[in-house]
This record gives sequence, structure tokens and C-alpha cells, in this order.
Amino acid sequence: MALLAGALLVWRMHDVLLLVFAAILVAVILHAAADGLCWLLPIGRGVALALGGLLIVLVLGGVGALFGHELTKQLSDLSTLLPAAWERFVEWVGEDRVQGALDGISPNGATVASIAQTSIGLVTTALSGLVLAVLGGIYLAISPRMYHRGALKLLPDRARAPVADATRETAQGLRNWLLGQLISMAATGIAVFIGLSLIGVPSALALAIIAGLFEFIPLVGPFLGAVPAVLIALTAGVGPFLWTIGFFVVWQQIEGNAMAPLVMRFAVSIPPAVTLFALFLFGGLFGVIGVLLGGPLTVAAWILVSKLWVGQAPQQD
Repeated sequence: MALLAGALLVWRMHDVLLLVFAAILVAVILHAAADGLCWLLPIGRGVALALGGLLIVLVLGGVGALFGHELTKQLSDLSTLLPAAWERFVEWVGEDRVQGALDGISPNGATVASIAQTSIGLVTTALSGLVLAVLGGIYLAISPRMYHRGALKLLPDRARAPVADATRETAQGLRNWLLGQLISMAATGIAVFIGLSLIGVPSALALAIIAGLFEFIPLVGPFLGAVPAVLIALTAGVGPFLWTIGFFVVWQQIEGNAMAPLVMRFAVSIPPAVTLFALFLFGGLFGVIGVLLGGPLTVAAWILVSKLWVGQAPQQD
């Protein structure tokens, strides 16, 4: 009964636990930046951590200052173009087929307006959760050992040493995975911006940022990131539409078969089928937030199971 009560408590608190996990990811990013600064400069750990956080803020602020005005304009244009692109897509495919597909996704009767309203609510929730995760991650990054030791004290004595080793390996695996994803996101954003600009698709910068952000979701993210660009390209004519589809097909082949193996060379190697089914599992359990955090959750679960249950560290490529 105690185990069942504990499982029920975890389920009831899954939103809080996901928020804590997101804060851990923020702390891992801050410590990764601090490690890089310590390797480059002869400075203390605390100073490197503060400089790393400041450097991240400056980089984001600099990107916003350089591209913020143009990005805001393109996002505004995108919000105007997307409804027209969707209407043209519905005319091309057929209203009955599209509505049938939407009814299959939502039996209660999904419409474009309801999907848009749901998306806005999800974005608002995600932004508020992001703020809390960043604040929590800063606190965790300041004194990680204190929180680590406190969590280990909740376990029996015999379990503390193996769990401590497993959590350290998990932190390293998450760091490697996040670095690989960051490289993939940046490469995808740059490639999509260049490709869509050459094809002549409107709002290329905004679409490139959307595609780069979706790259954070393994396997399914690249396809989701291509959808807005393909819809917008349809408004420019059949030629740009076909060229855009061809570009994304070629880029996903390059990214999946050439760049991804190089980027993830030092990260934890997880079979693609395991990653895909894990995304479905976390999405079914926790909704959209589970899909967004499905990648790092899969990495953490894979390492912990391999280390604590199977009894061996996961192999790396």
C-alpha cells in the first residue's frame, strides 16, 4: 500500500516533477558554460558560473538586438499568412478529408480556431513554466552538491553510493546530449534560413527559428518544424511549394545520416526505436510537455536503468 500510495503521489505531482527536471536541465547548461570558461580562463568556479550565465544572457540579448525587429515583423507576417496558407491547403486536399483527419485527432470536433486557442494556452503555460525552471535552475546551479547530498540522504545507506554514481553519469549524459542538440538546432536554423531565402519563401527567418526550435524534439521535431514552412510556401505557388518539400527532404537526410552521427558521437547512444516509443510514452503520460522534454527524459531514464538496473554504463559511440 505504501508503494501504491507513493506511485499515486508521484502521478499527482508529475507537473512539479517535470518542472524540477527542467530546472535540472537549466543547471546542467549553466555548469557546462562554467566548465568551458574554467577551461579557457584561470578563474574560480563561482566566478565562471556567474560569467557563464551572464554570457548566455548577453548572447541571447545580442541576437535579439540584431534580429529582434526583423523577427517581430516576420512573426507578425507569419500570423497573417498562416490562415491563408491553411485555407489554400484545405482547398487543395479537400475539406472533408482535412476535417476527417481533425476528427480522428480530436473526436469531439477539432477546428482550426480551437487548435489555435489550445496552442496559445500551451505556449502561455510553457512560458510560465520556463520562467520557473530558469529560476529553479539558477538556485540548483549555485549549490548543486548541497541539493545532491540532501536527495541522497533520503535513500538507504546501501543505495547512496550507486545512486550517486548513476546521477553523476546522468548529468554528464544530459550535458553531452544538450550540446549535441544545440549544435543540431543551430545548423538546422541556418540551413533552413538560407534554403528558404533562396527559394523565395516569405518570413524565412521566422520559419528558420521555428524549425531550429523544433529540432530539440528528437525524430519527430524535424517533421513538425517543416510544416509551417511548407504551408507558407504553398501561398507562393506550386514551384516554391515543391522546392520547399524537396529542400526539407534533402536536409533531413543530410542532418540524419551525416551531421547527427558526428554531433552525437560523444553523447549517449540510444536506439532510434527506443527514443520514438519513449516520446510516445512521455507524451501519453504528460501531454505536450512530456513530448518537449521527451529527449532529455529518455536520456536520463536510459542511463539510470543501464546503471542501476542492468548494472553497466551505456555504451557511447
